[in-house]
Amino acid sequence: MNFEEEFYSSFGDKYRRLSLKNAVVNRRNETATITFLYPSTTAEISPEEKKEIIDFFKDRLPFEKLDLKVKFMKVYLEEKLILKAIETFFLERYKLVSTYLKPENIKITVGAIDVGIEIELSSRLNKFFVEHNITSELAKFLQINFLTEFIVTIKENSQIVDEVDIENVEMKTSFTAVKRYKVEVIKEFVGKDFVTKPEYLSTVRHPKEGVIVAGFVNKVERRDFLIKKGKREGEQKAYFTFELSDDKGKIDCIYFCPKKYEKPMSALEDYMYVLAQGDARLNKMGKLCLYVEKLALANRVQEEEKPKELEYPGKVVEIEKLSALEQDNMFGNRDKYNRKIMGKQIVVFDIETTGLDDQSDQIIELGAVKIDNGNIIEKFSTFVKPTKSIPREVSNLTGITNAMVKNAPPIEFVIRDFYDFTRGCVLSGHNIIGFDIKFIRREGENVGLDFDNDLIDTMNEARVARLKISRFNLGTVTKALGISLEGAHRAWNDAFATAQVLLKLNEA
Repeated sequence: MNFEEEFYSSFGDKYRRLSLKNAVVNRRNETATITFLYPSTTAEISPEEKKEIIDFFKDRLPFEKLDLKVKFMKVYLEEKLILKAIETFFLERYKLVSTYLKPENIKITVGAIDVGIEIELSSRLNKFFVEHNITSELAKFLQINFLTEFIVTIKENSQIVDEVDIENVEMKTSFTAVKRYKVEVIKEFVGKDFVTKPEYLSTVRHPKEGVIVAGFVNKVERRDFLIKKGKREGEQKAYFTFELSDDKGKIDCIYFCPKKYEKPMSALEDYMYVLAQGDARLNKMGKLCLYVEKLALANRVQEEEKPKELEYPGKVVEIEKLSALEQDNMFGNRDKYNRKIMGKQIVVFDIETTGLDDQSDQIIELGAVKIDNGNIIEKFSTFVKPTKSIPREVSNLTGITNAMVKNAPPIEFVIRDFYDFTRGCVLSGHNIIGFDIKFIRREGENVGLDFDNDLIDTMNEARVARLKISRFNLGTVTKALGISLEGAHRAWNDAFATAQVLLKLNEA
């Protein structure tokens, strides 16, 4: 039983109107904030009830060094709030889809006992929603945030044409392919029937069910607490915490231990190599932890030797010179920009990838332009051959197929050419800090190259410029600035449009 379950079991139905939204720890300010939601149609939380709830958490959680704050927020079923929550859902989970959805295509009907959501979609997105059961996922998300039943339906509208957008690169994280390796089970501590192919801990970066990992145990500790209220008042409960690490990452683990498993769990020691299965979830402090369901002593099976590293044959990407005369026509003969641009060389780049995960997904296209003293002078553009197939969903949404990258150079070669192209330059792109640069730096490190260039993120530049737009994806920003964005499924086209945004936002 976790602390959330204990809270509700301790007080019975008294606080069933409350829903735990989150728990956030700020180490810098030494504060811990727990936030509850409750419907606006129910009774207010009295001062006495607030004190009882705060005392509950103080007794059970280690807040002696933190200033504990418990917030109680009313939930109102207002259309604009629901629309904002829908936008948040797609930005967090399906950022690509958020590019295409428009408020006028979402109809909200607040009823007496539930809320109806009808979304009009293009034929392509309608198919995508059906394949990934997005309506159920959205309904569950809204129910958690508004504490009422939601019924989400979709309606195909052949008149809707998807607007091309730069952030097609950002796909749902479920597209990630997990690389697994073999272990052999020696002795079970908890559970049986283990799947003996764990994934690397570095790939467990988001909440996820059914995680299978292996690694060395560290900081194992048994903890006990007394249930102070409810039917089981006075009962002692035990749980074990430990850190699990492999050569690629680590994660904190917790196992709430029934009495029958206390003896085998007591045999768990530091430096043991174990196989663990469970769910990766955020704990009450907002940290990702593995809530263990099965645990066994294990040995790693010797893997086959890795293939030899490819020998770099020399330059594989041809740099194309661009005409300054053509630029003058594009930019209206402007050649004066502020100090962020003038006197500097800037490489504006964009990538297309097999998915969202910057640890395991791969670059399949890299496009860039070089700006020198305010003039775009060179073009860098290439497909990249990945070591795994491009997911069908990615091909559908980006236009890049396995056939298109079949004869492309591998990233080990491309990244060396890109390093030479960017040497001594500032790097720029749209949302590169949150996404693109992570892939570039990872691939650089793999071949011993350090992309430590200064960065300019045009998404941040657009926000600072206070453009009168509600979203700051590249499609919206270019439209607001009167810049053409064509062929956005190709990385170089996106990079070229981003370069124009950078220059436009930094005119003298």
